Amino acid sequence: MLKWVLAAVGIVVAMIAIFIGVVLFLFNREGPDMSNLTELHSAEVLDLTDLGSSYRVVYEYTYQGETFYGRKTINGNSLHRGSTFGICLDPSDPAKHAHTHTDCGPGGPLDPKEGLKEKPEL
Repeated sequence: MLKWVLAAVGIVVAMIAIFIGVVLFLFNREGPDMSNLTELHSAEVLDLTDLGSSYRVVYEYTYQGETFYGRKTINGNSLHRGSTFGICLDPSDPAKHAHTHTDCGPGGPLDPKEGLKEKPEL
């Protein structure tokens, strides 16, 4: 009987240790540095392919006279050529940007990208 109690305690301790390990991993993992993506801007859809519940888009944005291009898959069902969506960019290096649904504050942009000088293919 004592063996079963010790086995049960060991399993509970192991489960707690695994839970703590997962929580620490999720809260301490390092992501890309996006602290410089501070300026809210918009990008315009140039071309798109309907994938059903999402679109593969080629977009452009202009910042201080320079035009940058990118390619991304965007979830949604109401995009068309000429649609715009929000991006956050680095004012000192405007090629660095990220798509955003909210703002450029903490938790705003995700998936940082590097803008291209030439329009990519879909």
